[in-house]
Amino acid sequence: MKLRTTLAAVLLTAVVPIAAACGTTAEAASTTTSASTSTSSTTDTGTTAEDTAPQGGPAGGMGGGPGAVDVSAVTTEEQLVELIQQAYGDAGLDLHRGHQPVQDVLDEVLTISHDELHVRMDAGQNLAAVAEDLGIDPQTLVDALVESWSPAIDGLLDSGVIAEDEAEQYRAALEEAFSFRVNWDGEEGTPTYTGLDA
Repeated sequence: MKLRTTLAAVLLTAVVPIAAACGTTAEAASTTTSASTSTSSTTDTGTTAEDTAPQGGPAGGMGGGPGAVDVSAVTTEEQLVELIQQAYGDAGLDLHRGHQPVQDVLDEVLTISHDELHVRMDAGQNLAAVAEDLGIDPQTLVDALVESWSPAIDGLLDSGVIAEDEAEQYRAALEEAFSFRVNWDGEEGTPTYTGLDA
């Protein structure tokens, strides 16, 4: 019984986050949240060992799970750098690159269902190919994605954390990241974004 319970927990830990990153089911999202919060197991001595995983990243939940990106929670330049890195997506999720944090924009611009997007991407289309197939300029999608995450930059500019010229450089970096994500060929390594050059 312990072996089955342990095996089930391992499988859920491996499979559910990938499904949840794409937001394939609300059930997967709630399972991921509860599974990543606390995992308990009984040792041979009968005691319970508990392993609590940290939640989210520095911006209060900018990790890889469903809806994890909260652009309004970015209060430091370090968090902004992390946010821009996340805009590149996760190559481990193939062409999907974990589109849950940008799903609202994809829905609005592409005007197809999440399931239809999966069918197209599973057939080998990246986001640019999906857009072109639907008669939409891929740059329109990139622009909408940049606009959806730009409030993080605007907030730091308004609070005086960054200057106007830095804000423009961050906007350019965000556009580059989303361009990479939309046009990703499935093979090129994901760049590492470390912030503005000194």
